[in-house]
Amino acid sequence: MKQLAHTKQSAQRRWPAIHGKATYSFVPAPPELSVLRTHISTLEERIERQAALIESLAEKANHDSLTGLLNRRGMENALNKSIENFQRYGHQGALMMFDLNGFKQVNDVYGHAAGDALLRRVADVLRDNTRGTDNLCRLGGDEFMVFLVGAGLSQALIMARRLRMALEQAPVNYDGNILTANISVGIATLEEAPSLPELIELADSRMYRLKQALKSIRA
Repeated sequence: MKQLAHTKQSAQRRWPAIHGKATYSFVPAPPELSVLRTHISTLEERIERQAALIESLAEKANHDSLTGLLNRRGMENALNKSIENFQRYGHQGALMMFDLNGFKQVNDVYGHAAGDALLRRVADVLRDNTRGTDNLCRLGGDEFMVFLVGAGLSQALIMARRLRMALEQAPVNYDGNILTANISVGIATLEEAPSLPELIELADSRMYRLKQALKSIRA
């Protein structure tokens, strides 16, 4: 008790009461600490800006500048993840590959600006008719890919028909010229080709065979 009393008295001597309330004396922070805090805050802001820049550059590196779809690099990254999920968990998926029939003629007759307008329209139709979980890609030129996450062959065939009809119903009016995208689609599933090279090669070969068959019919 005497020790407690002594402690209490010592405390009272350190912090004397004024009108029944304790007063406290604070030692002001040295100027160097204020400068350090400002420096740290500046560094944090700089790091945030650099992180945002890196994220923006990564986004651009994986996307096609004309259409906003994934480019080849971005699509291969997405496909590798889906292939890994298929191998680990058995999650299905189907790759659709297509190009635009007669696209070279559009560029030759109406100019590359008209061709670009048609490519952007194709990208818009793809976005409007697929799910947010699907992967959409412009490989380059007039070649596109669509990967349907969780889909099998039957669902991919339905989607191919749906996209063909949607594109036919969404022509581009370029300087009074009506331009319509007509596509030939090749389809391959992860079940058939469980690796990236096999998947792309199978879809591409089926697209080519379909184009050749259509040419022979028209001839």
